Amino acid sequence: MGTVMKVRIPTCYDKPGTSQLVQSTQNDNLVSIVLPTVHEVDLFTCFHPVFFHIQMLWELVLLGEALVVMAPSPAESSDTVLALVSCISPLRYCSDFRPYFTIHDSEFKEYTTRTQAPPSVILGVTNPFFAKTLQHWPHIIRIGDMKQAGETVKQMKVKKLKNLKTLDSKPGVYSAYKPFLNKDEDIIKQLQKQHTEVETVDLVLKLKDKLTQAEREQLPLRPGTLTKLQAHIDSVILSLPDDLQGILHKPSTP
Repeated sequence: MGTVMKVRIPTCYDKPGTSQLVQSTQNDNLVSIVLPTVHEVDLFTCFHPVFFHIQMLWELVLLGEALVVMAPSPAESSDTVLALVSCISPLRYCSDFRPYFTIHDSEFKEYTTRTQAPPSVILGVTNPFFAKTLQHWPHIIRIGDMKQAGETVKQMKVKKLKNLKTLDSKPGVYSAYKPFLNKDEDIIKQLQKQHTEVETVDLVLKLKDKLTQAEREQLPLRPGTLTKLQAHIDSVILSLPDDLQGILHKPSTP
């Protein structure tokens, strides 16, 4: 019949940082699970344009620094802000964050004033107007269109804030911050490799399902087409590590 979820929405009386489990009756036979968020984002996709600065961004979020994410759409702005908040997990981000901040928000004047230092908050914006009004913020992340799966990411240096003056500024990280930790190139390479393998496994599983569907429904294909496709799939599987090969060699669910 599907999945039944019993949800408890926090109230104004709940203490921040705590969670109340949903009380179930004897007949429910349910297991209570705390979901930190109902919206999980693909961290690799969100950080793709600034992937080589992931350690510095992790450090900035961990320290509660004021951050601005400038993105071309509300969806990309929101996803990137949520990805930043999630990147320090299992630690909890205790400062404020606004996945989609606009000029109509009540804190607009407070956040854009130059008479005081920016607060500890992560803002996600799309209005080009913010490129000027938030130029005094210490750390600005400029996100272009989200990259498609399989596209390579180019390594870019951290740019100076004074270069973020025009509305057509290039994507990148604009900051004068010097990280305490040295960049670990091995970790970055491993993350890239793992993500590529995950994408390959996902693609192979989809192709195997399509192949099984074609055989089951006896689609009108040229003789030998399915055999050739299966051979290509097998060659891709053989290029993967042994543990992934074991997963992919399992028969597809009919």
